[in-house]
Amino acid sequence: MSISTKTASRRKSAVIRFFSLMAVILLFTASPGQASSLGIDTSKIPKLKEYQFPPQAEFEKQTKAINVQNPYEDAYLSYSLRLPKDWSENMQPAPISAGGNQSLLSNTVLSIISKYVSRPKNLQRSTITIEAQTMTYEISAKNWFINFIINNGFSLSGLTEKGPRELEAMYVALVSDTTYVVRTRVLVNGSRMIVVRYYLPQENYEEEKMMQAQVMNSFHLTNLSNERIENQETYGFLDQSYFNYPKSWKLKEKSILSIERMSALLTQETVEEKTSVLEGHIRINVISRLLNTTLANEVANFRKDLKIPKYSVGDLIENVDYEYDPSIKIGKSQIYTLVPDDKINMQAYEFLVTAMQGDDYYYIISMITPSRRQDFYTWAKNMEAVRIVNESMRRQNLSLKYDPNDPYYDYLKEYEGTENQAPAAPVAPTVPTSNKERVSAPAPQTKSP
Repeated sequence: MSISTKTASRRKSAVIRFFSLMAVILLFTASPGQASSLGIDTSKIPKLKEYQFPPQAEFEKQTKAINVQNPYEDAYLSYSLRLPKDWSENMQPAPISAGGNQSLLSNTVLSIISKYVSRPKNLQRSTITIEAQTMTYEISAKNWFINFIINNGFSLSGLTEKGPRELEAMYVALVSDTTYVVRTRVLVNGSRMIVVRYYLPQENYEEEKMMQAQVMNSFHLTNLSNERIENQETYGFLDQSYFNYPKSWKLKEKSILSIERMSALLTQETVEEKTSVLEGHIRINVISRLLNTTLANEVANFRKDLKIPKYSVGDLIENVDYEYDPSIKIGKSQIYTLVPDDKINMQAYEFLVTAMQGDDYYYIISMITPSRRQDFYTWAKNMEAVRIVNESMRRQNLSLKYDPNDPYYDYLKEYEGTENQAPAAPVAPTVPTSNKERVSAPAPQTKSP
């Protein structure tokens, strides 16, 4: 992972206001229970049942060890697993080498790395597949999997999130007229999304469910990567505060007239038919505590200035928890709906707002994004981007903890264990009025060399 640093310059030109979307601590009276109205409420999905497994020695007598190194010519796909002794060896043919450093994985669909099949039981076979794809945008394992479930129309029955980079879940799928209970593990390893699935025929579920759970529990990646999916940039408000953001987002710097009030804007755009389509934007506001103001006063000012043509703020969807930098003493984040005047023809949006307090500054960060119901995958990518911004916001450029979001993280990691070596030198947004019409901007022009 490489992270470059940008620092704002102090200029006298006027600050152009792009939008003001601020709402936080008791801004509206709606309760988080309104989240169910969106049709996606993962808080209501039960966690997976935890089994009391038989002793490990007994499990090992019934199973065989599988160790696979460098599948698809990728060391970060290496894994170990234990399978029942009567199961087949890997039945998936090895891919044809692409040569050079080109990855054999697709960045659009899952590629099957390995496939193991059981002996017939009640005329049905169980199957384990290990699949992977390369990711190009930051997204959590949970949100990627929810999008996977939605797109395939599976019935999700349980989910346990083990962190932003791993989860285990259970869903029901119909494959060739056979109903399977599919236990799944999803892991993010660097830029790879790895999916392990154990297909258990419904007829054999009661007899085999314990083995299914213990086999899945035995799966381990043997070469872990701390790299993020995307490279990150770091932006500094002069030398007063810093934050990180995914490199795919475009920074629009604001002129800094005073270190007492500073702001910056991030936008995410895609190009469709030679036109740049705005997928989301994040605004960061930094206010000095020397102004004889309070966070409550600043929130009230932003609430008063909240103006979104043809949209109004709706229900509180949920509160969001973040792991803030140690320099942040207080933080709270919420997501609200944006209700269009024309609910039939206008696109649905959400906005997230975060208020933070440090020793020297208040921070108010907001994001406007297509709603999860309208475009879940775009929403999920935007949520991961704003998480990086919120969790990396800090007073100093060197965090007090080792964090992959920190610009010096790789430097510190590389320096560990090398004590005897010298370190290397170091206006409101226009929202679409139709589902077919989205926020657009002219496509950027390419300059000839």
